[in-house]
This record gives sequence, structure tokens and C-alpha cells, in this order.
Amino acid sequence: MLSLKTGENMTCTANLIKSTASMCWESVDEILCQAFYIKNTLIMGKSNSARIEEWIKSKGVVDRCCSGLSQHDWHANSAMVLCRVENILNDIEWTLIKAEYGYDLSGIIDLTSYVLDRDSYIQPLECDALLEYLFLKNRTYTQMQDKFNFSAPKLNRKLRHIKTIINKLHCDCISKLDGQINED
Repeated sequence: MLSLKTGENMTCTANLIKSTASMCWESVDEILCQAFYIKNTLIMGKSNSARIEEWIKSKGVVDRCCSGLSQHDWHANSAMVLCRVENILNDIEWTLIKAEYGYDLSGIIDLTSYVLDRDSYIQPLECDALLEYLFLKNRTYTQMQDKFNFSAPKLNRKLRHIKTIINKLHCDCISKLDGQINED
């Protein structure tokens, strides 16, 4: 994941299944991180190792996972969580959540439009590329400078403008989700 506030890469894989047995999470961020992780994980068929594991379980060896859910159950739960999140948020907020947690930039044009409505300092193509850089980090900082012929301070200013707008939207999303999820 990308921490837009600090610009550092964060990974949730180490703490992903921390509280799976009790199915309670500490934050909305953790819920979204786990839901998108499970959604993007393939359901494994009955390979040889899966058959061996099933045979071992049938002999009385207890599974380390306390939840007792199958891969299909995990995917169904993840789909339900994401559906609920999508229903709570508006289109722009859902696009941001998909980009940040699911690495899905299919709605980058909507995010660019949102940013440009709030800041005319940035050109549309620059905004698309900078948003892609923030969410995916698929280019180096130097490549971003070379692409638009920016100096380091100019690139930093443009990134700071975009980060400010995206962070405000992200905080609004999380607070809206936190309020809705804690009500239930």
C-alpha cells in the first residue's frame, strides 16, 4: 500500500491475517487492506499439496487456522465487504479506494478530474502520471522528472499539491466508512 501522507510504501501482508479467527479488525484501513488482498488472491484448486493437507486433516491433525472458513468463504466475505464499501462511498471515493488498496487505476480519469477541479496548477496529463506514480510507484523519481522535464523542486511542488487533495479525500472516505461500520 502507499502511504500518501508520507510517500512511503507500506505492506499489509505481514499483518494481513492477524485477527482472522475472530473476524474483528482494528481499523477500516485493515478491513480494506485484507478485503482487497483476499479479492486479488486466486482460489487454489485441489493440487497435490492440497490433497495431502486434506488427507492429514482427515487423520485428526488440527488445522492451524481457527476460523474454519474455506477459500470460497473468504472470497465471499471479501466481496460482501467491498460491496458494502462501494454502496457507502460515492464514485470518486470508491475510485480512490480501488486505486489505493486494489491498485486498480481504471478510474484515474475521474480522480484527475477531481484533482483538477480543486487545483488548476497541474495539467491533466501531468496529473494522470503523478497519480499513477503515487499509487503504483512504477517509475523512479528521476523518470518522472525526465518525462515532463521537471526540476526536483517543481516535481515536489506538484506531488505535494496532488497529495494534499488526495489525502483530504482519503480521510473523508475513512471517516465516512468508520462512522457507517461502527454504527452496525
